Amino acid sequence: MGSFRPLRFGFTADGNLAQDGHAEMSVTYLGRLSRSKAEADARRRFEEWSRMGSALARLRAADQVVLG
Repeated sequence: MGSFRPLRFGFTADGNLAQDGHAEMSVTYLGRLSRSKAEADARRRFEEWSRMGSALARLRAADQVVLG
């Protein structure tokens, strides 16, 4: 079952989950989602983000919020 608490995932530049809050890219999920599905989606979003060619595009997409 999902949770109503926001789920947050942050990634360092090398793709690891950020442990200390210093993330290059973060995704926040608002709504009812299972943690495992949200984490898989966050990793997919990180992969897409890391392949963006423009540094400006990566900067603009670094903090994502997903409503679900």
